[in-house]
Amino acid sequence: MGVRGTGCGMKSRWRRAIRRELEWSAQHRGEDREKRRGRCISRFLEKLKNKAKEGIMRKSIVPKTLLILGVLALAAVPLFGQWHSDFRVTNNTGGTYTAAYGGWVIAADDANVHIAYKDNTNVLNYYVRYFTFPIGSPAETPNGEMIGADDGGHHNSIPIAIHDGTVDISWYSHPLSHLYTREKNGSWGSIIEHGVDVDCCCPAIAFDSDGNLHNVFNHYSSTTGDAKGRSVYYQRKNSGASSYSSPIMAFDPHSDGGSSSTEYFAYYPSICVTSDDALHVSVAHNNGNLLKHVWSTDGGATWNNETIGGTNFARYDRGTSICHDSDDNLYIAYADPGSACQVYVATNASGSWVSTQVSEYTGNYAYWPSICCDTFNNVWISWDSRWGSGSISETHYNKYDAVSGSWGYDQALTLNDGKYSRYANFAADEKGNVHICWTDSRDDNNFEVYYNWFLGDTITDTVPPSGRDLAIVRILKPLGKVDKVPVTPSAVIANFGGDVDSGYAMCRITGPGVNYDKGNLEGIVYLDAGEEDAVSFPSWTPPGWPGDRYKVEVTVYLWPEKTIEDDDPTNNIKVEYATIQSAVQVDAIEVVKPEEGSVVDSMTPEANFKSVGTEAAENFYCYCEIVSQGYHTADYLDSVPVANLDPEETTNITFAEWVCDDSLPYIATFFAAIPGATHTLLGRKLFVVFQGTPLVGVAEEVDALRIEVTGPNPFCSGTLVSYSVGYPISTTIRVYDVTGKVVRTLHAGELSGSGSLYWDGTDDAGAELAGGLYFIRIITPGFTKTAKVVLLH
Repeated sequence: MGVRGTGCGMKSRWRRAIRRELEWSAQHRGEDREKRRGRCISRFLEKLKNKAKEGIMRKSIVPKTLLILGVLALAAVPLFGQWHSDFRVTNNTGGTYTAAYGGWVIAADDANVHIAYKDNTNVLNYYVRYFTFPIGSPAETPNGEMIGADDGGHHNSIPIAIHDGTVDISWYSHPLSHLYTREKNGSWGSIIEHGVDVDCCCPAIAFDSDGNLHNVFNHYSSTTGDAKGRSVYYQRKNSGASSYSSPIMAFDPHSDGGSSSTEYFAYYPSICVTSDDALHVSVAHNNGNLLKHVWSTDGGATWNNETIGGTNFARYDRGTSICHDSDDNLYIAYADPGSACQVYVATNASGSWVSTQVSEYTGNYAYWPSICCDTFNNVWISWDSRWGSGSISETHYNKYDAVSGSWGYDQALTLNDGKYSRYANFAADEKGNVHICWTDSRDDNNFEVYYNWFLGDTITDTVPPSGRDLAIVRILKPLGKVDKVPVTPSAVIANFGGDVDSGYAMCRITGPGVNYDKGNLEGIVYLDAGEEDAVSFPSWTPPGWPGDRYKVEVTVYLWPEKTIEDDDPTNNIKVEYATIQSAVQVDAIEVVKPEEGSVVDSMTPEANFKSVGTEAAENFYCYCEIVSQGYHTADYLDSVPVANLDPEETTNITFAEWVCDDSLPYIATFFAAIPGATHTLLGRKLFVVFQGTPLVGVAEEVDALRIEVTGPNPFCSGTLVSYSVGYPISTTIRVYDVTGKVVRTLHAGELSGSGSLYWDGTDDAGAELAGGLYFIRIITPGFTKTAKVVLLH
């Protein structure tokens, strides 16, 4: 959902003022640290002389709101310090997830931030939930509002879009891969089902200027000559309507050549609508690893497409993201198909498509990009960046500066703390602020949704005053998991004030066996307005034992006042926590099979595990878990016991054979744990994504499993449910309501052959159920299938 850049009413004289400051900054950006320090000191001393003459050597009493305006007008460079603190916005016992691809799960208007997410508190169902909060006031929620239920699909897209106070959320249901949309206009309306019969997924949505909602998604076909594989379809819901138009194929990857009998996959479309209400879609596909721009200028009735770059240009299974600026220039984010893929942005701003690499990290992978444009035509992009051996992902970002006309640099939004920070989604509001949310496992390995926001370039006609505001924007070390080895504590200080300023920092570490209280090694630090710098403190060695937790508190003081009483004392102190790593830790360090991005019909998973703790690991298990988004697909989980693994010792583990039954991407996750009701993880997980293709004969075995309603549907008093099972096997047939709750078990035990069961519309207690839609599912150890039925009263 590209935000249109209107400039928010900023006057031309302020545009010129900002441009002059940025040009001045560009001239001085290459100065070394000592020259910059000398220049800052000279300017600071001059400022002190002037203030002494005026008799105003005191704290500024200008309101904070006006101070911010002054800071932003004078900021020399894009200020990383303008990011606020990470904020956890979900808090429940199950995992909660943002989306990895396609549509945005976060949106913002002039007053509020809106987020959609998947809640896995119920292991059987992933609930689609929504919450909102005022800009600048994020709030924690245990549950949010439940919008709908989904029976799986760990990393589905759940896009959200807003227009004049109307909120729409789209998702797809795992059992039949049906699409659903729900709209809130004061209150939530009914769930709208749409799509192309079955096998639809990965929706992305955007509004046009009239409030019409445009939805693009994937549809799968196994039929030769019928866009075999996954193509891109489109549907339109007019403003205020309760249904969608008939689906139209927007793009078939076979149009780029190849055999009609070959399955091609145009995965994870993304959509934006420009100011002329033209629809623009980005997508990549595996018929040559092409990046496509697909567009319609007649409201989705007809579609055109063009190839950006050439063959082997974009990785089709890592998602794309599209946005536009106020001049309707397009920006498409994508990952390249290399073995250590990086993230790029292609734009047609110059009249032809030009690509720029925006990720710089030299680790294994960078992918799952999300892109947006703010109201000042700055372009923001985030992505997943794997660290080290690729076992942990962190959220990185980059920014295109509209004034200088250049990209910045690869920056980490989350730190390498040994926890997952993934699936970031960007959005810009109408005031120039930028918002981001992501999935994070920092809370005892339980995935939660985290949020942060970047204060935008809001400008008014008021002359911006100067003020004093030093802040600790981030603690670098120590935090997260630490070893019992010397570490140099460090943090980042920023000057949010309106002029050159000076200060110093103190680091206090408290916890078992320690009372550390030291000043920064650099002494007095001088910073220009809008500048930040890292400071370090004397070495510290954790004195405790594995599991001991330490509070790390860094404070910046004004100099020469030696106080934190500036215009915003709340940001002068930053607190993080560090925990000594467990003495026993076993990490998955390398996946041998499957290979990242490979196409697999069957295999024997294999991975290497290493004991990285200080003590031997005894009597644990190594696990391999394989999941996908296909409703034919059974989850795979195998474990191999390990009696002993000494520190620094590595072991190679081979798991049971896995056989593919559906043409979908799969995620294989490897980890070590102690088994129990809930696995106790011993170290870092490692995962790879690969493409599955059914092994010959498996599809026929899946088709032998059948469930359908052969009696009245809809029904009032009772109906027949027919089933077919290919061979004797333990089988369960259950009825679920739309929230995913089991309301009736029709059979539990061995079944073989075909037969029918009668359901009278009651629950397991014999109570009459409310009228509405229900799902009847047949479940075997290998596969599941689902039918729908409507109960009337």
